[in-house]
Amino acid sequence: MKITLQQAVKLLAAGGVVAVPTETVYGLAARADNPEAISRIYAIKNRPADNPLICHFHSVAQIRKYAAALSPLTLLLLHKFSPGPISFLIELKPGSPLRRASAGRKYMVARIPLHPMLLKLLRELDAPLAAPSANTSGRVSTTTAMMVQKDLGSRIDGVLDGGPSVIGLESTIVDARKDGAVKILRPGVVGIYEIQHLLKGKKAAVSYQVSGSNTPGTRYRHYAPETPLYRISKERQLKDESHCVLLCTSEDLDAMSPATKSAFAGKGVIVLSLGSVHQLSRVARNLFFTLTRIDEMKVRKAYYLENDWGSSSLGVAIRNRLEKACG
Repeated sequence: MKITLQQAVKLLAAGGVVAVPTETVYGLAARADNPEAISRIYAIKNRPADNPLICHFHSVAQIRKYAAALSPLTLLLLHKFSPGPISFLIELKPGSPLRRASAGRKYMVARIPLHPMLLKLLRELDAPLAAPSANTSGRVSTTTAMMVQKDLGSRIDGVLDGGPSVIGLESTIVDARKDGAVKILRPGVVGIYEIQHLLKGKKAAVSYQVSGSNTPGTRYRHYAPETPLYRISKERQLKDESHCVLLCTSEDLDAMSPATKSAFAGKGVIVLSLGSVHQLSRVARNLFFTLTRIDEMKVRKAYYLENDWGSSSLGVAIRNRLEKACG
């Protein structure tokens, strides 16, 4: 059921759970200081209880109300990249009401979203919102209101439709709590190059540390269609396969010989293009929608023809999501 912004404010204030738009993906939102509402998020998503939720705020001043401290490095990054698609590990005050949303940890994952409708909602509610991606845990993240309704349907109290997500990938998560180091725990559109450029001349190392962290989108299989998806390195690995889907770049599709395309068609191998390696923003924006199309094909298996995607922040993030989606 689609709802208005004012309806969303009332539902959230009363302990409801609603889907909200962000510039990254749609979020499944509840007041971050309401333990019962947070428990509903975990139940609706079937999310592991040890997987913390990202808390959304309307300003740095609002974050300060709940933070035990903000390191100089965190503050620098916050002021440069927020509002925007980046989240931060921040120590909570003792006895914080956000401990349930943080899966019992002494820190929260916090961000200030860029989407104007969500920012207005946060200001009118004047309370932080916990909002993991609005999808069943492990499945493809949603980037439109229609995708939310198909996945979660009547399990939630409504969907606030803010149009398609303009980025299409979840936020970068960074740990900048200690001076001298920025650890990127989940890659996103803000990455090493953007952060290094900001820190030019400062003694701070920036690195990816995706494995071994316990932050959203890192420990469990994520972003996956219901159809089993496997990685392959060469199209010839499908010579004995039939009635399946092959995901590849438009460049790989163009490079396929007519004989290969004919053989695939004869065996019921459906080729889906992820887009061009020269248009990464478009690939990112459409990635999860493309993955949902696999399930619509009603095939037994799907394969992803691996691609480098380059070393840009967006390329690293796209590769991360595809690797997480594969078995």
